[in-house]
Amino acid sequence: MIQTIKQIKISEIVEAIQRMGVNQDTLINLTIETIEEDILTVFNRIGKEAQSKGLTEEILEELLADES
Repeated sequence: MIQTIKQIKISEIVEAIQRMGVNQDTLINLTIETIEEDILTVFNRIGKEAQSKGLTEEILEELLADES
């Protein structure tokens, strides 16, 4: 069985595994990848990806325009 759990706190790992129905004596493989991005890094990455897909300043302004 392979299940992926993303963005979980270390303190919640045991409970998550138990919810999956895995017996406490079962051997599992566990890969840990820490997430160390601050919010500005995340926004910059998202912005660059959006630009690479064709988003321009003008399109963004149209999307964010207040139509009320």
